[in-house]
Amino acid sequence: MTTRAVVVGASGYAGSELCRWILDHPSLSLAGVCSRQHAGQPLGAIVPALAGVTDLRFEPIAESVLGAADLVFLALPHGAAAEVVPLARRSRILDLSADHRLDPAWTYGLVDWTGPELASASRVAVPGCFATAILLSIAPFCAADQINGPVCVAAATGSTGAGASPVGATHHPERFANFKAYKVLGHQHGAEIAAALGRLGRAPTVHFVPQSAPLDRGIFATTFVPVADADAAPGLVAEAYARSPLVRLRTESPEVRHVRGSAFADLAIATAPGMAVVLAAIDNLGKGAATQAIQCANRMIGLADDTGLRRAAATP
Repeated sequence: MTTRAVVVGASGYAGSELCRWILDHPSLSLAGVCSRQHAGQPLGAIVPALAGVTDLRFEPIAESVLGAADLVFLALPHGAAAEVVPLARRSRILDLSADHRLDPAWTYGLVDWTGPELASASRVAVPGCFATAILLSIAPFCAADQINGPVCVAAATGSTGAGASPVGATHHPERFANFKAYKVLGHQHGAEIAAALGRLGRAPTVHFVPQSAPLDRGIFATTFVPVADADAAPGLVAEAYARSPLVRLRTESPEVRHVRGSAFADLAIATAPGMAVVLAAIDNLGKGAATQAIQCANRMIGLADDTGLRRAAATP
């Protein structure tokens, strides 16, 4: 028996990525795709990569469509998801936007650190892409109460993180052959990271510098965690993710190309006296959005975390 899923906002980057994974999932059925601007048009005409894979057409965002689904994925711009939630009140909802990540009534879906509550959750807020890479890097130390001061993070992201509509400096031609920082110490994911760490233990101060990289997709985060016992740090991280099938520990630096188009998060750790440096690479549209949402859905319907998600990146 398959679980019927509807994707709202399927024409965007995260929404189309959701469709790609759901269409190939053994226990999820893509029962519908919704859009205000594309209603009536074939999904494959608006997302050419899906042409010939599905005959679905976009439907209006309506209660009759959303209410017939078991799971509703909201892949809408920040600020637009909250108004759609009442239309899906009879279904279980996974919101990929920032609208509900700080709402205590919603389960925060950082799968590798979220307990059994996902199994019974009806409202899940899927973490942001930067937040996912950074939290995976810090969480083992926070949960073990091993952090000895402020944590510093520099993390670079690709242009798809800004959404499908080009806007000023986030437009790829402005980023190509360029590298810069932005929203230094003031990124919107800061509050999300602090709240998530607070649920794990004594949350440290996190100083976060986001960077714009000349990539279309991918995140690479370098996280400096002050610790009392640096020698114990690698074992602590390995133990934390021993039962996380989509978190891979590397001996050398992770590379964005090795996670591109995949559901994996690659981590590596280096140490010096008093310091653990965690390197993390994820696909911002994969583990940072669509595949983490599907991982949450797997938990919600009683499947293994990696069901339908164990797919290698396309390299080189």
